[in-house]
Amino acid sequence: GIFFLSICEISSCVLCVLVNFDDEHGVPGLGEAFPTAKVVSGLLFVLCFVLCRCVAWPVLAYHWVQDARMLLKVEDPRTNLYRRRWLVLSSTALTVLTILQLSFLGQIFAITKDELTKMGYL
Repeated sequence: GIFFLSICEISSCVLCVLVNFDDEHGVPGLGEAFPTAKVVSGLLFVLCFVLCRCVAWPVLAYHWVQDARMLLKVEDPRTNLYRRRWLVLSSTALTVLTILQLSFLGQIFAITKDELTKMGYL
């Protein structure tokens, strides 16, 4: 839970810095005034996103789902109907969110390529 509710949000913190360089959603002209800072924060965001959301997330989600499956197989009076439903719901939601993280990665790479091309780095 600590990972999914806090550590994986490191990339979101970097994204909050990066969005300031956007003319539409951030401070107009800031990206043009500080192009290197924009590139560095963008690359830092991509790095954090890949490490937190595309490497660590799927591994930890896999272990979560495996643990939930193991609990669902055990006949224990403490695992009542509501807990069983919660295990199924949380595992399903985590699987969907994992797929979503990987789809975001494609969008991030496309936007990164466009931005670096616009700035003349590619």
